[in-house]
Parts: sequence; C-alpha cells; structure tokens
Amino acid sequence: METLVKKLNFFSLKKAKRLVRAGQLVAFPTETVYGLGASVFNEEAIAKIFVAKGRPQDNPLIAHIADKKDVLLLASSVPPDAKKIIDAFMPGSITVVLPKKPTVPDRATGGLDTVAIRMPASKEARRFIAACGTPIVAPSANTSGRPSPTTAEEVYADMNGKIPLILKGKKCEVGIESTVVDFTGDIPVVLRPGIVTRSEIEAVLGKKIEVLTDTTQKVNSPGVRYKHYAPACPCVLNLDGNKEKIVARYDEIKAEGKNPVIMCLDGLKADFVGLNVFGMGESDKDFAHNLYGALRELEKKYDYIIIVWNADTEFADSVFNRLERVAAHNLL
Repeated sequence: METLVKKLNFFSLKKAKRLVRAGQLVAFPTETVYGLGASVFNEEAIAKIFVAKGRPQDNPLIAHIADKKDVLLLASSVPPDAKKIIDAFMPGSITVVLPKKPTVPDRATGGLDTVAIRMPASKEARRFIAACGTPIVAPSANTSGRPSPTTAEEVYADMNGKIPLILKGKKCEVGIESTVVDFTGDIPVVLRPGIVTRSEIEAVLGKKIEVLTDTTQKVNSPGVRYKHYAPACPCVLNLDGNKEKIVARYDEIKAEGKNPVIMCLDGLKADFVGLNVFGMGESDKDFAHNLYGALRELEKKYDYIIIVWNADTEFADSVFNRLERVAAHNLL
C-alpha cells in the first residue's frame, strides 16, 4: 500500500480518525518514541500491528489514552497505589499495568489478564488519541528488534508500504520508552525502567517497590523479553571507560578491515582523538534522546559500534537497560 506522511494537524487528524475507525494502522508521535496505533477494541486491526512489525504474538501492547478517566474503560480495578501514580505522573512517560476488563481483547495483552495503560505527555499524541475517540493500542513504530523510531522519517524507513499513514510531529523529547510499573501484586514492580525512576515512584508511594530482574519469565510488560533496539551492524558495550581497552578493540576491528566507531558522551570524546567518534551529548538524558536515531545513522556508515557508557545516575540504569539489548549482552 501507499504510505503517506502528513504533518499532524486538523486535516491529517480527520484522515487518521477515518483510518483507525476503518481498522487501519496509523503511526503517531509521542514524547518517548513513535507509536504504531490501532483501536484497542479492534482485534483485526491489532493483528495488523503484529504483521507490520513482525512482532511475537505473546508480546503485550500498551494502550494509550487521552484522559485519565479512560483508565476505567480498560481496567477492571485501580489499586490505591496505582491511583497515586496516575495522579502524580500522568500525563507522562509512565505505564501502569492493571487487571483488564473482559472487553479488552486478549490479542492486545498477549493473552494476559492484565492491561498496560499510559497517557502520553505529548500533546500531539493526546490530540491523535482524542480525535480517534478510542484508546489506542500501540507498540513502537519500527520493525521488531530494530531501534525504535524517534522521527517520522525513521518510521517511514521501516513501515513504508505496510501502513497507510504516518503523522509527522516533533522529534521525541525523551527518546526511550516509558517506565512500566505492575500494580497487580502485593508490591508494585518496575517491569521496564524509563525516565520516571524508581526513587520518584517510591517518593510518591511512601514505600519501597521492586524491580524486575528475571526477564526470562512471562511478565506483564512489552519490551523486556525479546531482542530489541539492534542496529544492522555488531555492537559491544563498555561500562568502565577504560581507554586502553576501548582503543585496543577499535584497532582490532580496524585490523580486520572493518570501519568501527566509538559512541560516547561528549565529555569522553577527547580520549579518542584521531578515531571515529560520535558524541551523544553532555548528559544521560541527551544520550537517551539521541540513542535510537544515532544507531540508525551509524549503521549506515560503520561496520562496528563500540558504545561507552559509564554514567552514574539513577536514570543511567534506564539507558543501560536499552544498551544491554542493543549490544546483545556483548560486553567489553
């Protein structure tokens, strides 16, 4: 099919509404990454998401809402802790996992009896959802396993010919996916870290919460069990910033006739003068904002990416969560 890219405005939203109501897919911007959206209540449309992405059928999706009250369209109950987090952080880059209503199709939840819900901070995303008049279920708008898209152009690279419409908005401000918190047990559990950190959640709840460590088990969250975010070329992840070790690997790859590059924060670029270096900004949030776009850019120019990540903040753990998958757990 022909894939149109339209600037998000009154006219493109009318077209998006018609497509969603007709059971088609529309890619749309959020503050985290671009989403690939369908009506949460349309099973045939949801099935098209899995086909377009090549996504495993048991990988649950996140339902996006435009108003907090719409949580009750999807969840059969909202525990007090979940209500506190919804009130404190929505709209925002956080997803809550709650018991689902029977009206939410199993296809949207990976066969689970829970539903993941978020209200994006992005006004553009909320305009799209509100225009459609239904909660929108949406994973990232990329081929499964590839770096998530943070621009309409990156969506087009993966989805051209697979979906009818891409709504072009601002480049995603956060750049990595939302924090996911499961509220279906006795203690809230962070299933996927993001820009809303564990300590921020604990401060609102006034108690300690848990963080998922075993991602091999069947869990109530997308983005934790399968290969994710990988560029077309091999990557290795360095966590100690050891200059000699990094340069030795660079030279080793160069000797094999390949063209390597070092990805790092701007403050480390001076350590690698004379080598191919790609600066990711000055802070951990800059790094996250630039991450997926940089991977897509670098895979076109280089054969091997050495990622140097030695930031020491709580949010740095959320970035590490993505980098570990980017490098397929290959550490230097």
